[in-house]
Amino acid sequence: MLAKPKSFNGIGLVQVLLASIFVIWLLFFPQRGVNFAWPIAPPLSAMFIGTSFIARLYLGFYLWREKYWWRLRWQVWGNLGFLTIIFVTTFWHANEVNWSTNIIMAHIWVVAYAVEPLLLVALEPRGPQATAPLSPALREGPIFLGLNRVMRVVYIFLFTVAGLFFLNPAFATTRWPWELTAFDARIMSAFMILAALWALRVTFFEDWAEAKPAVGGLIIYGAAIFVVWLATLSQYRATNREAYGILVGAATLLGTYYYWRQEKAKDNFRPPEETDAPVSQLPL
Repeated sequence: MLAKPKSFNGIGLVQVLLASIFVIWLLFFPQRGVNFAWPIAPPLSAMFIGTSFIARLYLGFYLWREKYWWRLRWQVWGNLGFLTIIFVTTFWHANEVNWSTNIIMAHIWVVAYAVEPLLLVALEPRGPQATAPLSPALREGPIFLGLNRVMRVVYIFLFTVAGLFFLNPAFATTRWPWELTAFDARIMSAFMILAALWALRVTFFEDWAEAKPAVGGLIIYGAAIFVVWLATLSQYRATNREAYGILVGAATLLGTYYYWRQEKAKDNFRPPEETDAPVSQLPL
């Protein structure tokens, strides 16, 4: 199978280091969010963004440590969507960046999220080898219909909310459990797009081996958001505070259930040429 570009090791490692710093800073010291690359306020927004960087930490680890490109194909759409939104938002709100109070962090943010999307587009493998189907020895079985349906719902819901946050943050803040600034809302929408496109990508895969990292990332991200919701519930205003956590928790539970079912089913899966019935007729 095609090896990933060696340059992804450095990109992934930098992403892991930056995401780790952002998680610790914004999740555990949210009051200091005003000193970030831009002033994040209120602290609940800092905690949401800090928690969301766990998804970027997960992705960065895969870029850094994974050896083969087929194990990274799940992240391409989400990564590009996320970086595009971050790129546009950062330059849209460039006048709000902490150029005077934290010039180092401001430049790290702007340079990192201007360079990474341009690098990844240039470096990603293309051609028949990059898109080749998995060999029978690597396959772990077809994706359950139920999991596909869950991923479609997650994609549609997150993409809709992300669009609202990005295009009309003033209205979004009236439907969210805490006040949002336009800059914060648009940054938050980037993480929603990341998760939405991970979910959408799962529905295009035919085998669990390729979809598994995306589903695992969504479960980790959803669980982290749910735990923070439980810990901060008393700080929310009445607007949709229960619905926010319940929807995230339900999606995470369903994802975990189907992850468990897929892992259990793969032990009994035989590659197509060793199976009497076509893949499409295997139990789902």
